[in-house]
Amino acid sequence: MSPESCPWDTFDPGTVAFCEARLCDWVVEPSNAWSSLGYVLVGVYLLFAHTLHKGDARLYAVLAGQVLTGIGSFAFHGTATFWGEVLDQVGMFMLSCMIISFVFARERKLTSGATAALYAGLTAASTGLLLLIRPIGIPLFALQLLIGLGWELRLWYKSERRSDFKYLLQGLGIFGVSLVIWVTDISGAVCDPDNHFITGHAIWHVLNALCIERLYRYYAFRLDLE
Repeated sequence: MSPESCPWDTFDPGTVAFCEARLCDWVVEPSNAWSSLGYVLVGVYLLFAHTLHKGDARLYAVLAGQVLTGIGSFAFHGTATFWGEVLDQVGMFMLSCMIISFVFARERKLTSGATAALYAGLTAASTGLLLLIRPIGIPLFALQLLIGLGWELRLWYKSERRSDFKYLLQGLGIFGVSLVIWVTDISGAVCDPDNHFITGHAIWHVLNALCIERLYRYYAFRLDLE
């Protein structure tokens, strides 16, 4: 396929690029794109294999965030377009804003309606900022994770029942490993651009699907305590 006929060239390019070289094809980053389906597979597994406690909205929100992150990530890495990047970031914002909303609601004893409104508002505002300031996606997501997870760790530190946070801590441990791999990939420190089979960013996808699975278990466990 000649450069003039690349499928996605008429669309605005994304603002972020990782190690894997982009092909002139319908799926421009094969390893990064197909590994994104790990999110979807784990989300579907949880939906069918784990009974949803009382239909609690927190658990449905985690599952929705897991699946939509996978779909959005595939759209971005499959096309390398800005609109694919938006879909990718919306799924990520759904997770980071959910963590902030749920920990805030737990501390302030918000009603389910108020929690849902906070969650929807934060996610919508984050998406709006991304559309206005295109490169803001990753920094904003990182800030939201820092706030939400930092808040959870503060509660863990103050708790007399630290074992209640075991699934959260397991997820954070996996996330720490995956973050190191993500940095080495995007910085080019460990990089083979022509490797379209297993990339560092693909490993990040798989590990983070497991992180979100731990987050699901954490919310399900906390629901059992209520």
